[in-house]
Amino acid sequence: MRIKLTGWFLHFFYDLILALNTKRLRFKSFSSDQFRPDIIKMLQIAFYLSCGATACYLWGRRIKGKADSFNSITRVADIKWLDDLLKEKATNLLVVVSGKVASATPFNCKNDTDSSSGDVFEAKLEMGFETKLDDDGGLINKSHNFLFQIKDTPWYLEDGTGLVKVVRAELADGYIDTLKPQFDMSMNEIFQRFENPQEGSKVICRGAIDTGTSLTIVGEVARDEAGTLTIRKPKEQSFTIFSGEGSFDKMVGNLKSNSEFYFFYSKIFGTIAVAIAVVKGVGFVRRVLRERSVNADSDSEETPHEGGESDNSSL
Repeated sequence: MRIKLTGWFLHFFYDLILALNTKRLRFKSFSSDQFRPDIIKMLQIAFYLSCGATACYLWGRRIKGKADSFNSITRVADIKWLDDLLKEKATNLLVVVSGKVASATPFNCKNDTDSSSGDVFEAKLEMGFETKLDDDGGLINKSHNFLFQIKDTPWYLEDGTGLVKVVRAELADGYIDTLKPQFDMSMNEIFQRFENPQEGSKVICRGAIDTGTSLTIVGEVARDEAGTLTIRKPKEQSFTIFSGEGSFDKMVGNLKSNSEFYFFYSKIFGTIAVAIAVVKGVGFVRRVLRERSVNADSDSEETPHEGGESDNSSL
């Protein structure tokens, strides 16, 4: 509220000075030095600072609101307690749960060096080249093809006390960041395949989620038609996945520190803007009052003299 009032005051004061400078408002006997360009320039700076202070305040308030909304979500220490929470609140139960990725049917990537670990999700981009004859058998058509493939299998989180099935995790924010990237071709190899095409296809890059990966998920807990405990995309809040078990608390802490950062600079910008407006505004008002006082004194001295001359002319 203070920032909004400060911005309104500076905006009004700035418009007033511009109006005086363009002679839309006229006062008696102003000298030209009352509208010095440095006053206008400093008030412009104060106005821009107030806008910056307002923007920092609003952005910091938005970040703080997001952090508070995350803090209001129920944090589950053990997955086994999800069943009890569902009995207390059967619908729209938002939780933060951590655990390790597991699956009953994992698959292995072809180029995975660790054959003991399985994957529950894999996305890969392939580059291919093919030549084929037209219908008449004369003209050869050459083309480069890019193929994006996704392979996944049902998976869940487990922490030793229980497990919860994860539904449509690819829709969650931060899901891409949890993928383990792997590049099978360098940029030089890609350019060489463009210059010297070869039949067949080759994988450029891939990303996968391995079993045993630690994740933290923010979502809605419910039971599906089969009665299985699941965590899915909420209807109102965002569906979010983080890497690691302590990443959620770290993210909330970062949000709070960022909001304090913006609030701090909002106070600095607002204080400087008010100081500039007050100093220049008080100086301007003093010059106006002093000028009007001088003009009033000069008018009072000229009035008796003019009256004496009129009396002499009547005689």
